Amino acid sequence: MELLRLSPYTTVGFTYTIPASYTTNEVFTATITDLADLSSTTQTVTDNAAYVWTITLPAKYDSDYRVVITDASGDVIHDDTYQIRRPYLDPNTLADTASDIAAKTVNEELARAIVDSVIPQGFYYKKTTFETTGLGADYLPLWVDAKKILQVYENNVLVYDASNPAVYVRNFEITKDKTAITQTYTGELNRSESADLILPAGSTDYLDLNFGIWGGFPRTYDYRVVVESGYTAVPSDISRAVSLLITDIECGQLDYYKRYVTAYNTDQFKLQFDKQSFEGTGNILVDKILSKYAKSITRLGVL
Repeated sequence: MELLRLSPYTTVGFTYTIPASYTTNEVFTATITDLADLSSTTQTVTDNAAYVWTITLPAKYDSDYRVVITDASGDVIHDDTYQIRRPYLDPNTLADTASDIAAKTVNEELARAIVDSVIPQGFYYKKTTFETTGLGADYLPLWVDAKKILQVYENNVLVYDASNPAVYVRNFEITKDKTAITQTYTGELNRSESADLILPAGSTDYLDLNFGIWGGFPRTYDYRVVVESGYTAVPSDISRAVSLLITDIECGQLDYYKRYVTAYNTDQFKLQFDKQSFEGTGNILVDKILSKYAKSITRLGVL
């Protein structure tokens, strides 16, 4: 189920009706798991049967939350995933009456789905977790559009938390070109862009044969980094593109079969469609707007 998050982006709620078969004063627990980093919280309620329970979810990020509701004996009575999404165009600004706003909400969701089919990463603001290993350098490469570092785990130990950075010895920051994470230093520093080449010593000369692990992110060290990534605000041209698609949907102008026919034969009705009928959004202006956001590579790797 999708729930829209709107300004001021604090919380969003949904209602769940406790089955009437339960007795009064029964205790119910909702376990909420953030699928971005698998962190979980709980909410409880004690009330009469058939009680309408409003469960609140965080709305700071575009994220998916699994909500599992159990009764006092631990039996699962509800298990569903809720998608919290910021609309590309606020439906409340498109209409005045409740019925019109509801219609605009449905069409905005459909238009947003069309845009996301062309730009899979979307235009959301997410909490993203990625795992990698150190390279023996002072830089940890980024392949996501990170805006802020939330947490850094080194070898499964929390070494930095943005909620209380003063208690940690090491602080981290995103480089100015947004391509890597590095430690925060004061004063002059010549950072190492790659691991030092250190040849292993003979066993008769040194007892410790570990080598090549120096640098801000030692080689072979495991890292789990949680960051805020994506778009802090929906680009204005994307909002305009969604507005065009909503108009097309409402006016029935997305009939692909009417727009991409390149040949037509009256004998047995032989039709030929242009290959573009299976690509894009169906609106050439929207396709042009989205073309600058398309990425051929979304994650670096070795084939």
